[in-house]
Amino acid sequence: MDISLIFFASGVVFGGACAIIAANKNRDPLGWFALGFFFSIIALIVIAALSPAEKSSGDSRSKRRQGNGEFAPNPKDPERPWLG
Repeated sequence: MDISLIFFASGVVFGGACAIIAANKNRDPLGWFALGFFFSIIALIVIAALSPAEKSSGDSRSKRRQGNGEFAPNPKDPERPWLG
């Protein structure tokens, strides 16, 4: 068996494990997959030790300030909450 195949397989395993843990902790799974792929056990230890990230109340588009910066409490159009 070729050594590069072993490195690739271990990268996929550690990357997948990091991605699963990151998704459960509300962190970026794709970024943690890449870190786990390249840094294997070190990335797995780091993501396991991190505390869960706080969920944001909305996506970055809804956080943009419009007008006075106040959003309607229950918007009729969830894509444009500043309309009210």
